[in-house]
Amino acid sequence: MRKIIIDCDNTFGVESCDLDDGLAIIYSVGTGRCDLLGVTTTFGNNTLEVINPNTTAFMKQLGLDKIPVRYGHTDDPNRNEAACFLVETVNRFPGQVSILAIGSLTNLYHAWLLDADFFGKVEELSFMGGITEPLIICGKQLNELNFSCNSVAAFHVLAKGRSVRVATGNACLGVLFTKERFDRMAQSEIPFMRWLQAQGQYWFQRENEVFGHDGIYKWDVYAAAALLCPEFFNENIVEISHDPESIKTGLLLGQGARRAVSIPTLKDSNAFVEHVYEAYSMFEARR
Repeated sequence: MRKIIIDCDNTFGVESCDLDDGLAIIYSVGTGRCDLLGVTTTFGNNTLEVINPNTTAFMKQLGLDKIPVRYGHTDDPNRNEAACFLVETVNRFPGQVSILAIGSLTNLYHAWLLDADFFGKVEELSFMGGITEPLIICGKQLNELNFSCNSVAAFHVLAKGRSVRVATGNACLGVLFTKERFDRMAQSEIPFMRWLQAQGQYWFQRENEVFGHDGIYKWDVYAAAALLCPEFFNENIVEISHDPESIKTGLLLGQGARRAVSIPTLKDSNAFVEHVYEAYSMFEARR
């Protein structure tokens, strides 16, 4: 069972905000493949003033309140509880902890500033973020968020991190989770599945209003699955070349030094969708 920390900008349940960070936590626990050592908060989907209490409340609501939640900080590594927790944990389990980072990369950057050997002690990094070409959904261009919202942090983390998987925005467009399939959970015999279906309606409504399609892209679940269940993916080793300017828009192909990362793509999107719902269904039994 893989030891992981989830570094996220969780806004599950916050009006008009994404819920995929929360879904990634649920999915990760539901796979039965991880020992979740802690959740650290960063900004992205909203401010830390919103994300911090929301994440603590969310973990309690899920019955996961025994798992530590440590708050991030925007600009001071020494005041960043999340960064300190990351450093302490990888020092306690050197070479055994993987990090799923699905918001801004501020906490990982701060952890490296606190401990220059930090990345050498991490088993694997799985990121959701970045683009290799414009991100187009139903004819509309979507701005990249996770890397661009703190481009300085993203630049350094992508340069220094080892064993890196990147679920790019472009790769995540390979699977749309339809509202029809999501709504089947309303008929489930499992109360948690019915609750989850009801909680997710606002995101489908927002996506329909913005993009005009009946589905959602579960960006952060994709990155979690690439880390925990790699058998669903083709592991494509790609050379990225981000530089301080290109990463301001999340673009991984710039004029910088080249380095190899894995950008996983799905083998079978239908099989992956059913796998994700199976993990949701097993959440309560495995939490």
